[in-house]
Amino acid sequence: MYTIDQFKSRWKRLHHPSMNVDGDVAFFYGIYVRLHHLAEQDARAFDGRLILSLLLYTENTVAIGLDGVYEDMYRSLGNVVFRWCDGSGMSANATSQVHDLVSQAVADAPCSALRQWITESVLSCDFQRLSDVLTYFAREDRVLRHVYPDLRCRKPMFLRIAGEKQAARQMLWADLAFNWQDKHGNSLPATLARQCRLTAPLMEEWERLPLQEAAGLLDTVRSERLDTYTVIGVKDGRTFTLRHRDGRLFKDVTSHSSVPEDVRTGCLAAQLVLYKDEAYISGPAVRLTDDAAAGWNGEAIWSDIFKKEHEAARQVYFTTPFGRRISLYEDLYTIPEDPDEASYAGMGIYLDEPNIFDFLEWLKPSDNAQGVSR
Repeated sequence: MYTIDQFKSRWKRLHHPSMNVDGDVAFFYGIYVRLHHLAEQDARAFDGRLILSLLLYTENTVAIGLDGVYEDMYRSLGNVVFRWCDGSGMSANATSQVHDLVSQAVADAPCSALRQWITESVLSCDFQRLSDVLTYFAREDRVLRHVYPDLRCRKPMFLRIAGEKQAARQMLWADLAFNWQDKHGNSLPATLARQCRLTAPLMEEWERLPLQEAAGLLDTVRSERLDTYTVIGVKDGRTFTLRHRDGRLFKDVTSHSSVPEDVRTGCLAAQLVLYKDEAYISGPAVRLTDDAAAGWNGEAIWSDIFKKEHEAARQVYFTTPFGRRISLYEDLYTIPEDPDEASYAGMGIYLDEPNIFDFLEWLKPSDNAQGVSR
C-alpha cells in the first residue's frame, strides 16, 4: 500500500501537469486506504494499482459527473463500480461496501481540484488551456476510452499525414477531444458544458457563477475535422489566413504550436477549432506536397473511416449482466426508435431487460395477497 507521499506522487502523475491536486489529495488518499483494506480482505484477484482507476472515476463523479453520462448511455460500460468489483473477484457483500464507500465519498468531498482546474482553464479564455482540458479527458479518461470507435481505423490516416508517430498521436487526441461525438451527436465540449450547467446549482455561489460562465464558453466551441487548407496569408509566423477546399475563408487562424517554415506556404493539413468566434489550429499542422494535396478528398476519407469503424463494431459482442447478447455497433451507434424507450435508455434504463420499473412492480402486493389479508 502506498504511503501518503507515494500516493501523492502517483496521483499527480495521473493528472495534467498544470493541475494542482493539493486541495483534495488527502481526501482521496483516505478513500484509497479504505478501498485497499476492503480489497485486500476480500478480492480474489487483488491488484493495488487498479484502485487508482476507481479513484479516478470517483474524482470524476465528484467534480463534474462526466463519466456518469456515458455510463448511462452505453450498456457495454455497465455499472463502473460493480464492474470493477467483479473484475477484482469481490463478494456481493464487499461489492456493496465499495459502492457505499464511493457514494459516500461523492457526498462528502469537501472540494474538487479537478473541477477547479476545469473551470479556471476554460475561464482563462486561453485556447491552449481549453485544449489541455479536453485532450486530458479524451486521452486519459478510462470510461471514455471504452466507448470510442476502434481507433485502429483512423490511426493510419493520421500517421500517413503526419509522417511520424508523435505528431500522429497528437492529431488523433486533438480529433477525439474536439470532433468525436457520442451516439446522440454531442461532442466532448458540448457534454462538458452541459455537466457544468447541471453541477452549478449544487455549488456555493462562489463556485456556481464560474461554472455557469464556463458552460457558456464551452458552448462556443465549433470544430472541423482534419482537412486541407491553402495558406494565403501569414502574420507573425503563428497567425494565418486559410482557404478551405470548398472556398470558405478563415482569417487570423492562430497556432499555439511552433510552425516550421515550410508549413507557412502552400497547402496545410490541419484541424481547425472555432472558440469564441476565433479560429485556432488544434494539434500539429502539416505541409502537404502538391501531389498529396491534389489526392486528398476529405469527405471520402472520413466516410471510409466511419464505415470501417461501424463494421468493426458489428464484429464485437458483449453480454449484459442479465444475459442479453448485444453487438458493440448497436450499443455505440443506435438509439431506440420509440421516444419513450430512447428517453429511458438515456438514463440507463432498458426496457428489454429487468429494470427499476419491474422491481417496483414486484414490490406491489398482488391482488391475491390483498384478498388474503382482508
